[in-house]
Amino acid sequence: MIPTMRSLPAPHALSAHLADRYGLGFTGCTLLRSLVNDVYELTTGDARYVLKLYRHDGRDPDEIRWEAGLWAHLQTAGLQVPPVLLSDGEPVGLLETPEGPRPFIVSGFVEGTKPQPPFDDELYDAFGRQLAAFHDAADNYHSTYARRPAEIADRLHEPLEQILAVDRAEENLLRDLAAAVRNNLAEYSNTGICHGDVSLDNILLTKQGLLLLDFDLTAVGPRAADFAGVATTPYWDAFRTGYTTRRPVTDADLAAIPYLQIVGRIFNLRFHLVDKPLFRGTESRAEGWAADELGALRRAAGELL
Repeated sequence: MIPTMRSLPAPHALSAHLADRYGLGFTGCTLLRSLVNDVYELTTGDARYVLKLYRHDGRDPDEIRWEAGLWAHLQTAGLQVPPVLLSDGEPVGLLETPEGPRPFIVSGFVEGTKPQPPFDDELYDAFGRQLAAFHDAADNYHSTYARRPAEIADRLHEPLEQILAVDRAEENLLRDLAAAVRNNLAEYSNTGICHGDVSLDNILLTKQGLLLLDFDLTAVGPRAADFAGVATTPYWDAFRTGYTTRRPVTDADLAAIPYLQIVGRIFNLRFHLVDKPLFRGTESRAEGWAADELGALRRAAGELL
């Protein structure tokens, strides 16, 4: 058999396999999204569930157990988080696939809608409050399992070298920006569990309020990284107002944000130039995402260098 880099399990097979594991009569399974991980909706006669199937050779099962434990901890702290289903007391399963074992979690389905434009200050104020509630709860999370931290070296220097291995056109720009990050974040010390991907893509509007989703990138790291994306929007002031009803945004956080934005953009650029082409093909580099990140990095260089 030829080694497989990435398979896509058939929905009907997943439905039958997981029905036995969880003792639930799944009657349907639909693929919702396939990108870094694969996400399916499972249905019974009267309920809906979500299967999150992590890629092979990404996070190991204990890192996923850390994530599942965080979900449970956030629920205990009063945040709206979908419950993780257990099988024989275990939150994480392993699915044997052609490329190797892939961890997965099955959770409850939360009814809600994605925010749609036009956006407003009220939405972002609530978003800021929700992130602050997440940070408050995460500060008290402890686990017997380990999760790799979101260290600057891992999110900047390693991605930078991988980018340059496939495209050296902007080498001077990227190396100069990386040096600026090193010089300006050397003394930044406000670290904690960060969500890792704070954007409107990862919230739902529900009858119970705003729900924060998707903990793929959650790990201990520089706390201001969770402000970096929102700080580029016209709603940063409203978001910050909501956040500071519970927690401060310090002067050190504000000074770090432009440099953490560089880290985030280089990390994203690696995904679009290196990671995604492995399973979407090299044509995906022309979709515009990489060009957008490079354009933002050029603008950052004009402001910071």
